[in-house]
Amino acid sequence: MKRMINNILLIVCILIFCVSAWKLYGYYRSYKEAKDTYSRIRQESVKKVSTNERKIEFDKLRSQNKDIVGWIYIKGTSIDYPIVQGKDNEQYLHQDFNKKKSSSGTIFLDKSCDRKFTSDNNVIYGHHMKNGTMFAQLLKFREQSFLKKHDTIILYTPDRTLHLKVISAYADKAQNNIPVTFADAKRKRAYIKKIQDMSEQKIKVSRAEYRRIYTFVTCSYEKEDNRTYVYAVEE
Repeated sequence: MKRMINNILLIVCILIFCVSAWKLYGYYRSYKEAKDTYSRIRQESVKKVSTNERKIEFDKLRSQNKDIVGWIYIKGTSIDYPIVQGKDNEQYLHQDFNKKKSSSGTIFLDKSCDRKFTSDNNVIYGHHMKNGTMFAQLLKFREQSFLKKHDTIILYTPDRTLHLKVISAYADKAQNNIPVTFADAKRKRAYIKKIQDMSEQKIKVSRAEYRRIYTFVTCSYEKEDNRTYVYAVEE
């Protein structure tokens, strides 16, 4: 009887090991497929014009996916991805740029924002993948040592290139209603003051830079249902 129980326990342990190994393989395969997909898109659509200049082939990207609205690049991180805008904020959570099922999803602009990035607040979402891809490295903006060297986000659109200066970064509970428009300039300034006061690192920004806001959002795992928020304005 004792031997039988030991054999049953051994079989159960083997089954648990096999299931766990299969799940780990599934995660690895999913991460690799997403990484390869975006690496290929980068190679085909991003041209280095000079040391500090890049050109994004938006016509080529548009032929692959008409939802393309921009491209984000952050020096000092691995963030170098196309930005899309779906019919809602669910479409690209689990769908890659080629509209194939993917746990990494695609970086996307909030459905309520103008696709030309002319809203008062342009809200952009991306997953925080555990292998460090997609928007995982947004969290670096919460570190003073990183901010001293890198405080700029470059946003390419079909019409222009925007150099955005980071003005705030912090972790907080998920917000269901991030404002996209403001009733007047006074309310916009009040909002900017609020997010700057919440920033984990104090960043000086002159009032002359109070133009459009760009909000970048990803999951944050310090607490349940937490998000990291990075805010930037046009230089």
